[in-house]
Amino acid sequence: MTLLSSSMGLRTTRSSLSQIRDSRLRREQEQRQIRDNSRRMQELLAEAQLEAGHDSLETMDFGDEVIDDSRDEFAEDEPVGGPLLSEFFLTCSQEREPRVRRRIDVRTRTQRRQHANAAWKEQMPILVNSYLAWRHGAPTVDDNAMMSNIFHVDVVGISGFARAITIQQRPNEPANGALLRMGLLGCSPLQPTIAIHIECLELYHQIRRRQSSFSIQAITKVLCSLHNITYFGQLRDQFSDAFDIYLQILEEIRSRVDRILGKDPNTWQINGACPSCTFKQPNESILSPARLHAMDGNFSAKRLDGSGSADPRLFHSRYFISEAEVDQFKDDVRRRTSESSTVDSTISSACTENWTAAKAVDDDKITVFDQTGIFLLACRHGLIECVAEMKHSGELVLDVCGADQAIGHDIACSSRKTIATSSIGAKAADLNLQVVVNAFHGFSHDRRCQLQNHPLYLNGLGLEDLETCERIFASSNSAAVLIRHASYFHWMQFLDLHFDQWDMDRYLDLSKFLYNNYVQALQIIETNTPVLEDFKQLHNLTDADFISWRNEERDYLSEVATEPTSDAIAVAYVEQLEKLQYAEATYGRLTSVPFLTYTPANFTRTAGLNAAARNNSRAFESEHTSALRKYELQLNVVEDFERRHSFTERWLPYDPKYVQAVRYSQERQFIRLVEELEGLVVQRLFELSKANLAGTGYKMRKYISKAITRRSATIRTALEKYNRLAPLQNPPRPVLDYSEIVGYASLGEFSVLKHSRHDILTKPWTVSANREMAAKYFKLVRSHEEIVRLNVEIKRLQSWVEHEDRTMLEAIDSLLADDPDSLLIAELKTLYAKRHRINNNHRKRLQQIYALDRYTGERLPTDHTVIAPNGDRDDEGSVNGPEDDAMNEEAMRLEDLMSHSL
Repeated sequence: MTLLSSSMGLRTTRSSLSQIRDSRLRREQEQRQIRDNSRRMQELLAEAQLEAGHDSLETMDFGDEVIDDSRDEFAEDEPVGGPLLSEFFLTCSQEREPRVRRRIDVRTRTQRRQHANAAWKEQMPILVNSYLAWRHGAPTVDDNAMMSNIFHVDVVGISGFARAITIQQRPNEPANGALLRMGLLGCSPLQPTIAIHIECLELYHQIRRRQSSFSIQAITKVLCSLHNITYFGQLRDQFSDAFDIYLQILEEIRSRVDRILGKDPNTWQINGACPSCTFKQPNESILSPARLHAMDGNFSAKRLDGSGSADPRLFHSRYFISEAEVDQFKDDVRRRTSESSTVDSTISSACTENWTAAKAVDDDKITVFDQTGIFLLACRHGLIECVAEMKHSGELVLDVCGADQAIGHDIACSSRKTIATSSIGAKAADLNLQVVVNAFHGFSHDRRCQLQNHPLYLNGLGLEDLETCERIFASSNSAAVLIRHASYFHWMQFLDLHFDQWDMDRYLDLSKFLYNNYVQALQIIETNTPVLEDFKQLHNLTDADFISWRNEERDYLSEVATEPTSDAIAVAYVEQLEKLQYAEATYGRLTSVPFLTYTPANFTRTAGLNAAARNNSRAFESEHTSALRKYELQLNVVEDFERRHSFTERWLPYDPKYVQAVRYSQERQFIRLVEELEGLVVQRLFELSKANLAGTGYKMRKYISKAITRRSATIRTALEKYNRLAPLQNPPRPVLDYSEIVGYASLGEFSVLKHSRHDILTKPWTVSANREMAAKYFKLVRSHEEIVRLNVEIKRLQSWVEHEDRTMLEAIDSLLADDPDSLLIAELKTLYAKRHRINNNHRKRLQQIYALDRYTGERLPTDHTVIAPNGDRDDEGSVNGPEDDAMNEEAMRLEDLMSHSL
């Protein structure tokens, strides 16, 4: 066959036309097969990334494979024809090549997330076992003998970034199961292309537990900087997905271990987490109240409504009360304006205005937050018992904790009323539930409220200040910057992680708490006892006198808490008469202008007057008409008041009843001024307490400093008004100095200044020295109560550390006998080593308590030498110096991770 070459010459070949046609058909068929395979591969890769939860198809640009079929079987030979003909054939070949279209996913983000969650959930048991095998170095069979598949992933670690790492996958094993056996975790459930080292996830896990404001974006940027990679949002999403699964694996392992140890996940946190509160012992002293709790709300943990709506996952927390349990109390309590109860509402009426949480909620208020905060309950040792989303948690306390419980709340006077009018009111009364105010917040309450609700004056509360929630919130507020726009899943996950670490730290410091409180109580007893004895001998007093002073003051404040109806009516009547006198005097002044004695027949209002005179006349007439109208209106008001209250004769300014009512009205004005001064001091106390708060930012501190300055100037102004009216009272009140008023530590002093009737200033409990000694007396009584409670709690902790070590060793032995190959055996041994070190730390501190000179509790024997699970003897008593348990725990964990990474 003769063909035209590119040099315009003739070339002869041996191929026939049929052979050329068959070769061309085969070539086209091969090209179609290659294109089909390429398209199928791209669809699989796109599906894998969609399952990983990527939001946009723009991030899945794998590139289009362009197959160059411009060259045929004659490529090695010089083609027939010139350059023009060659370009023509090349153009036609490109036009015939079909384009590869990118797959379009029509699923929503929620659907893609649900698909990925279902895939992760299905393989979770295998992932847990694979993680345990890697963590504890369990022996495995030869992977080459069981290998069914090989795939490659890019690996992100702390020290480096590796590409195309070969992973051997066993038959019927998910890809992430194979990755976990090598200490890696993929970012997608089915076909991961990126994997993260477990040591990297664990490092962020530990950082996050101790610094809640450290975000996933921050750790991702750190890794990008270490590995010289440009940061973009998809990397953050991949790390977040892997971290969520890692936490689920850890939680599943913890649940398995808890089941072996017999811990009920529904009640353990509130009825077992704190051994000093819950691990009761036989023949121990009866405590009343049996347990002390603290509850409060925190508005910093709010979440914007609609944030993360594409994430349908629900986080199962061991702290949070389920939404279904909370919602049953949604409409349980009637609004305060319509509720009727036997609870004394006058106690909380004066305190409610000081607290935002105690005021009625406006239903018409527009809100943009789905979660407006959290409501937390904790024991007095700081361990968190339960958390709710700004809802009701009293039912759980009554059902689980039992009778004779005491709860501290900053608005206890209002909370008691709320509980009494709810469906659990009868149960709370039967079980003797006490709701008291916190020690610090209590001083901002009304004096009468303090005498009835403050821990200083209540039996059995000891030295507990019940301000535990404030300390917890000061720590958890660091997470607020991350959870404000988070999904509901991550909102609860972040808080749960923070609270879990908080409880671990509080358990570590439990024996330290007992030791410090014991020393504090002994110091107060040593200091106050001789002072009170000298004072009682000097003034011929007994302990009963201090108690009677408190009762007398409480009864007096109860008597004057509500104003007599007759006095209120008299004051209101005098106020209306004074208004009538003023209106009558104004009208009389305008009608005292001399009038003409005769009126001409042709006289008009403006006759003979110029324009200026006419305008003045109209103005005078308008003023006269207005004064007459006001006088008549006020006269009608007075007559109506007299008719409604059965006044037969109108009081005159010289009547004795009128003079007495005027004097009492002036006293009421003085009381209002004292209350205003009291409120300013309350606000200043809170501003001073917030000024040096560790978690307060620079801008907030600057704002508080300016507010304190303004408040100080306002206090000076109110104090000047007080000093002008104080000498005019009967009896005269003392003139106060600014340094005295801002130094008031107890706002009960204001109650003495308010009232003058019944000869209050002649009472012994109004004397400043007597009040100070009474406070020392009650502090001394509470210190003795604290010693009794601490003796019980110390015995419980000592018994618990022995019980826990013994229980865990028995669980390990039982599991070895039943299932020697169980991966949980190594996990239990690791947990035992951790808890045993902490318990030995408790044993040392308990020995320090036993060594105190005035320790009055029971001394239980303890054994520092305990047989460890590996058969070695663990003698903590021979260690030189005290151990830092937190540092030991982290050192062991890092050593374990480094051994696997190397």
